Amino acid sequence: MNAIELEKHYASMREGGYELNRSEFQRLRSWHSVLYQLHSAEYSLEKLTTRTPSLGELDDIHETEALFANFILQYSKCFTSSGPGKVSLDERRVFPADSVNLIAHKRILEMRHSLVAHNGTSDLVKETIAVREEADQYLVRHLVTRALPMNELPSFKDAFAAVNEHVVLRLNKHLDSLQEKLGKLVLLGK
Repeated sequence: MNAIELEKHYASMREGGYELNRSEFQRLRSWHSVLYQLHSAEYSLEKLTTRTPSLGELDDIHETEALFANFILQYSKCFTSSGPGKVSLDERRVFPADSVNLIAHKRILEMRHSLVAHNGTSDLVKETIAVREEADQYLVRHLVTRALPMNELPSFKDAFAAVNEHVVLRLNKHLDSLQEKLGKLVLLGK
């Protein structure tokens, strides 16, 4: 990362009266990735569910797929292994066994593995070879039909809400501990 640009970013925080990286708040840093990933996933999911598609427009298809992929990847990153000192979530602690939210969560992860992050097999992609025989040649076309599971987005929103609630509860426990230790109210800003 460019040190000059980073310093500009830090300077704006200092000008706002913030002290950076105080030792007693270091455990909160471990939550940064999860908080950002949830915010980014929520943004993309909200955009997906509220946008008006321009059917047949290639730019719209790419934008829609980008929002979908970002939602899937950012959400999934909350549950995958993380770097040293970073929090990752455990689905067994977030979702009750056999809950509808766990089913939606597993579907999101399955789409990550088979569609978004890797070239696997997905019920959302149909690949077809079209062949037209002519007198002196064959014309071959690759056709790919992609679908987005728009009908599943409400269940994804519900699973997301359960994850968000879990994170808020875990963070609040840590904030309560900090408040007790420091003798002052500790609030998270945006």
